[in-house]
Order: sequence, then C-alpha cells, then structure tokens
Amino acid sequence: MKSSLSISVIIPCFNSEKTIKACLDSVFSQSAHVNEIIVIDDGSIDASTTIINETFQMSNSNIKCVLEIQANAGPSTARNRGVMLAMSNHIAFLDSDDQWYQDHISISKQFLEENNNYKMVATKYSSGDVKFSGVVSFEQLLLKNYFLTPCVILNKDCFYESGGFNVDMRYAEDYYLWLDIAYKNKVYLLDYIGAQNVEFKKPFGDKGLSSNLRAMHLGVIQCYDSLYQKRQINYKKYYILKQFEHLKYIRRNILTLLMKK
Repeated sequence: MKSSLSISVIIPCFNSEKTIKACLDSVFSQSAHVNEIIVIDDGSIDASTTIINETFQMSNSNIKCVLEIQANAGPSTARNRGVMLAMSNHIAFLDSDDQWYQDHISISKQFLEENNNYKMVATKYSSGDVKFSGVVSFEQLLLKNYFLTPCVILNKDCFYESGGFNVDMRYAEDYYLWLDIAYKNKVYLLDYIGAQNVEFKKPFGDKGLSSNLRAMHLGVIQCYDSLYQKRQINYKKYYILKQFEHLKYIRRNILTLLMKK
C-alpha cells in the first residue's frame, strides 16, 4: 500500500552560490525522496538562482521543483512562503548552507508513518553535542533546543496552528516555533545524525546569524517573554529560565574565545 505521507522541503536562499548546489544535491541523493523541493530565493544578488535552475534541470528526478524569488525579507518570511506553496502534508526544512545525510528522509519518514501521533520529528546535527534521543517534552525543550532547523520534519497543520515562523523575530524564531508546537503536541528526536553544514561551520560563534551570540541570547529571552505572556509558563519558571539562559550565554562566550585560540 502506498504511503499517504508526503513531504515538501523548504529551502530559503540568500547569496548562497558557494553552497546551494551541495545542498540541493543532498536532497536529490536521498535514499527515500521527498515529493517536492521549494526554494525561496530571498533577493540574492549573486549566481544563486542560476545554479538552482541548472541543478533542477540536471537532476533527472521526478521530484517537483519550485523556485520562487522574493524581495529580501529574511528566512522566516521565506520559510512561511514556502510552506504556503507546499502541496505535501509534511514539511521538511533545510538551509542553503546545509546538507542532508543520505537516510535523513528515509528514517524520519518511517518513524512518522509508524507513529502518526507525533507531529514533529528531527534527526541530529553533525556538530551538535546531544547524546539524548527519544520523546522530547516541552519542559526539556525549555532548557535546551534539541531541534535544529535543517533536521526538522513536521506536520503542516501543526505549523499553521502555531502560527508559523514569527517574522518579527530575527533570532531564535525557530526555537520559539518548536516550543509552541511541543507545548501542544508530541515531538521526537531520532538517534541519527541527519544534517551537517556544507562548510563545516561551528554550531555557534563562527559565522552567519549564529555568530552574533548576544543577539541569539536575546532571542531566547524573547522566547521566554512570549511564553510567559501567553501563560504557557508561570512566573517562577520564567525567572529561573532567564537566569539559566544568562549562564549559558556566559558559557558560550567562553567557549567561543577558547575555540579562537
């Protein structure tokens, strides 16, 4: 019997001419294919769109390929637009400077087909330090973000129920979405490394948005502010989480300085 579970992968792209081909090639080379690839180019001024079109044309694949170009508005707007265009009932995310390991879709899809009560699943990221796998509770996710965006696959309905990515947040907007989904649904972390950075970027303090440690820190604090305002956490938990995040911020800065020596 043919599976009714379908997957569209959403890839925001901005000036990614150095990495986008490796990113797309990793999608085409999956042991279990996605149904649809949607790339939202976020106003690139380099050769990104040319490379995307050439890669689509050379793929020899039955996967539906879509490229849409928008004026620069940031990755959250691009991802939300991609989900709006998606025809599948599940959404996978991938960043234009990341790539999937060969069985990322196969392992994730098998789990979702066998456990349809879970609305979000993720594999692990190659440069992460997570030893844990299994059911991730809302309480656990408050203390640590186990779900990195290029590793996540979720049910499209729960994406809309949680309002999608907050376009007013430039940092930690993905973490905030995962928290809201986990508050309402069952989510799971698989014991498989499913993605890595094309250029082997460090998980924080290296380059890109994650290099701005203070902004990332303030983004997490904003997540807690919003959760408290929505009464998803009480004041005591809100206060403790903020203090814990301040300690993690100090630790990240120390680790970044050590890595640069």
